[in-house]
Amino acid sequence: MPPTAHLTRLKLNAMSAEVARDLRNVHSLHRTVLTLAPDHLGDSPRQAAGILFRLEHNPRGQTLLIQSRHPLNLDQLPIGYATATDERDLTPLLAWCQPGMPVRYRIHAQPMRSTRPENPERDEKGSLKRGRRIPLHGDEATHWWHDRAAAAGLTPDTDTTSTDSQPDIAGWKDNLDRNGQRMRICGRVTRFEGTATITDTPALHTALTTGVGRGRTFGTGLLSIAPLTRM
Repeated sequence: MPPTAHLTRLKLNAMSAEVARDLRNVHSLHRTVLTLAPDHLGDSPRQAAGILFRLEHNPRGQTLLIQSRHPLNLDQLPIGYATATDERDLTPLLAWCQPGMPVRYRIHAQPMRSTRPENPERDEKGSLKRGRRIPLHGDEATHWWHDRAAAAGLTPDTDTTSTDSQPDIAGWKDNLDRNGQRMRICGRVTRFEGTATITDTPALHTALTTGVGRGRTFGTGLLSIAPLTRM
């Protein structure tokens, strides 16, 4: 049986003060999205509810796409925050996915590579220090996506494109760093979209329902597909 997923598309109200707040701070947007999930989901409500989201910018305004395992409680949105323009069960789409099927896809991601010294030092807790994460651009970003797509059960076609048209992730966490300063959130976002062929159904189901890459908490990693004949 295919997994279950639901998609909700919200057209944000540009006049809403709460929307303006969330567009300035992706951590605040993350909290707003989580209020729509069922209660009592434990310490990791996003993972338990299977929530992934993507903010799309276009000349007609801002659209928020939210994917979850169950329908969302939109009554929890602030008054005047958004209008639901689409709510659908994605289970039939997941059941349709079979090797050889052509699809269109879209994903906002954070392509990057890590650098780690040959002899990494340990921090105060004894853990090995991580290397720096370097954002990727151009061909390097495209190669990054092709590797992730292959692991996700897709083979991108030659018309795959990547753009840097989406705003970067920005905001502040509630907790403080060791210097007592609010912890800043930042990250480069790249949109990848194009056509692909399904090669591995279970891998694709996993990628569609759990996301791809880093930054899923803050609006990247949601992989969207549609049959090529419909788009």
